[in-house]
Amino acid sequence: MKVLLITPYLEDPQAKRNDFLPSGALLCLAAVLREAGHTPILLDLNNRRVHESAEPTRYCLERILQTIETEQPGFVGISFLFSGFMSTAQTYAQAIKAAAPHLKIMTGGIHATTYPQEILSNCPEFDYIALGEGEVQMVEMTKRIEAGELGNLSEIKSFAYRDANGVVRINKEREWVNYEALPMQAWDMVDFTDFEMDLSNYSNFKNHELKNVVPVISERGCPFKCTFCDMYLVQGRKLRRRSPEKFVDELEYLVKERGQRFFTFMDDNLTIDNKHILGICNEVIRRKLDIQFTTAGGLGMNSLRTEVVDAMVEAGMTSALLAPEHGSDYIRNTVIKKGLNRDTIYKVVEDLKKHRVSLAGNWIMGFPEDTNETLQETMDMIDDLKLDRNWVGTLIPFPGTPVFDQCVRDDLFIDKIDLSTLWQKPVRAHQDGCVIKPYNLSLDELRAWREKFIDIRFKHMRQL
Repeated sequence: MKVLLITPYLEDPQAKRNDFLPSGALLCLAAVLREAGHTPILLDLNNRRVHESAEPTRYCLERILQTIETEQPGFVGISFLFSGFMSTAQTYAQAIKAAAPHLKIMTGGIHATTYPQEILSNCPEFDYIALGEGEVQMVEMTKRIEAGELGNLSEIKSFAYRDANGVVRINKEREWVNYEALPMQAWDMVDFTDFEMDLSNYSNFKNHELKNVVPVISERGCPFKCTFCDMYLVQGRKLRRRSPEKFVDELEYLVKERGQRFFTFMDDNLTIDNKHILGICNEVIRRKLDIQFTTAGGLGMNSLRTEVVDAMVEAGMTSALLAPEHGSDYIRNTVIKKGLNRDTIYKVVEDLKKHRVSLAGNWIMGFPEDTNETLQETMDMIDDLKLDRNWVGTLIPFPGTPVFDQCVRDDLFIDKIDLSTLWQKPVRAHQDGCVIKPYNLSLDELRAWREKFIDIRFKHMRQL
């Protein structure tokens, strides 16, 4: 059966975007559907061509409806990970139902996993929700729809639906996929020209002709419990990995068959296990893959040994993202619960600076416990480490996290929120402002710190 898979476009009228990456979620779903004997059709709309159109929303809707008319799919999946896509995904689903009322639509991601009851109670255009990962549910529902017999939907784990009486049913028992057993993502279905970007500011030390950044990932799940992170809702706490050989098979295909040479490793825990990351690097080196890569998920510094840094650089790492997240030991380890020693941070940076690697740091300001003194500690650490780029984001309390519960309990949101409508109007990432007010900072002080951190983003940029 034909299955239409859609990733929504995230429109930002205020910005000229240059961050178009193929959707890994769509490519995984396409791969497992194809392995099960079905025909996936991809509409990854978060791309350059949509951005350059005069009316992106209209353009996307026309593409969707035209595809439905010409391809006649039997099932539709709309994949969106974060809350900011909810409104757009709903608009797409409403248009699809208006044109083809018989088509069943499934969605998923962090937002849908957080609010399955609310979405299915208020959005008749969505028929099903995959909780957490969606590969197993997508294949199972495709099989049942093709057979014309839905059967007992309560049998499907990690799944939400409406029963024959319209009552929302949520099967909360989770089923995590065997990540090693998944087929390679369906890279052959990607038109990379849709995702070309201006990469003149990237660390292209090998002087490759670069037009694309290709996202790859070797793992799912995170065993850590940072108080602000909600990724565990989708991927769980258990770390599941591909073998280094299988992961590098994918890199080799992309290099030799698709002409791609610049990758962003999306792993949140790429370097937590020295054996895993060394296995990847050694395999890249053994196969003589001429690639460059950066680390979008941030390197786990607690386990980042000198020999690992050396191997990553030899394998092609030209830029690295580090995530100290805060200069205050108290905020970083007691509040965030990161468990990262100050000496370790400085040692990792020292090791990396021995190589020609561009370094960026991820930091967060505006925790409930932040003060002028703790934020000064972040500023001092930024000046001490002298990373090339420093991205200081404002804390966004996401539902499902301890910090969100804390902010609700203590009424810290600057713009009061209605918990009953968060499924529809989520807390969004206002990086030019702040969402909550810390206990011991005024809003004026908070805004002043925000300006200071914006001003020092490129203060220590080196000529590499």
